Amino acid sequence: MTPATTRRQILRAGTAMLTLPWLESLAPAAEKSPPKRMLTICTSFGLYGPSFFPAKAGTGYEPSEYLQVLGDLRDQYTVFSGISHPDIGGDHASEACFLTSAKHPTRPGFRNSVSLDVFASRHVAGATRFPLMTLSTQDSSPLSYTATGAGIPAMSVPSQIYARMFLAGSQGDVQKELERLRRGRSMLDRMRERLSDLNRSVSPLDRQQIADYTEAVRELEKQLVSEEAWVNRSKPMAGEPSPTENFPSPFADRSNSIGRAKVLFQLARLALQSDSTRIVTIFIRGMDEKPPIPGIEDGHHNLSHHGRNPAKIQQLKVIEKSKMSAFRDLLVSLRGTREGDGSLLDSTQVLIGSNLGDASGHGTTNLPILLAGGGHRHGRHIAGDAANNTPLAKLFVNMLQKFGVETDRFGSGTGTITELS
Repeated sequence: MTPATTRRQILRAGTAMLTLPWLESLAPAAEKSPPKRMLTICTSFGLYGPSFFPAKAGTGYEPSEYLQVLGDLRDQYTVFSGISHPDIGGDHASEACFLTSAKHPTRPGFRNSVSLDVFASRHVAGATRFPLMTLSTQDSSPLSYTATGAGIPAMSVPSQIYARMFLAGSQGDVQKELERLRRGRSMLDRMRERLSDLNRSVSPLDRQQIADYTEAVRELEKQLVSEEAWVNRSKPMAGEPSPTENFPSPFADRSNSIGRAKVLFQLARLALQSDSTRIVTIFIRGMDEKPPIPGIEDGHHNLSHHGRNPAKIQQLKVIEKSKMSAFRDLLVSLRGTREGDGSLLDSTQVLIGSNLGDASGHGTTNLPILLAGGGHRHGRHIAGDAANNTPLAKLFVNMLQKFGVETDRFGSGTGTITELS
């Protein structure tokens, strides 16, 4: 086993397996700073441009209506305008190209290319249990693609993701552990003695990090029980279909994509913090159904095709501001997760954006793009030419270089966006 695979201590108790967060006391002498990570998020129905993009470029811009939702995070992110993948087109088919920049996805014989996350994962191959994790709020076309253009299916059932991160063993063993969780018994309960021994051997700062991490795991377990309706589920009557025997049912409300995204954000944070993976991709898939948000009277998809109807735009903005609030909570949680002298946000590049610019007309130019964390110099609006967009893949080159990959090109992008450092 290589040093890369032993740098994290794993606590085991039967089927349960807890990979510890980065701890100074346990870090090898050659690795006294946290590893670099990458989190990419695509929301499929775009974000209403007039409410997302600031009017002025540079550091002195006035936050737009949507960016105001991010509050005091301004110095932690950069917002981009006038940026897109060239020659994409293809309306919703452009989802497949968001992380690849492959051209003309609707043409016969289209073959996708490698995605940003998969390309980056080669750089850290063997360093973590999972090269990357690709998640989605529902079953959907993938965002992640191999070098041969094969899509990597995303996981969308939180209990399956939890099981993959924290459980090991046969399918029957995993199911028994999930049944314990349904009864309110955390897998951490059987690790008390091991955690107690560990706490005696690490620094006070590391003890606090362990406490914060295990508390986050417990909160996630409670969230899973609540969201997936594991508690007090009545047994099916004769003739009724029973829940799957392998894993509990997914979220009950199909339309609640933002609620689902929030749970995936929690899972992603723990996956990155525990170094189970260093790369996570999340697809927030838009829904035709009306989301469970007060004041919304129409489906999200229909509202995205607003045709400049003020009433539709107003409802759309309510949905999208709720989504921006979820993004804020994610970034705040990463900022609040301490690692060494910094935070999990400091070591994680977070790309938030959409494959659609003007979703009302299925436009694929002038995409709403935001990059947070990861050690970049933030706090500015980098504005490209609205008529002759900067290739989004140039930003991907910035991200790859910051991740430690030696490259000056990716997809349709050659060189970097020099205003970002």
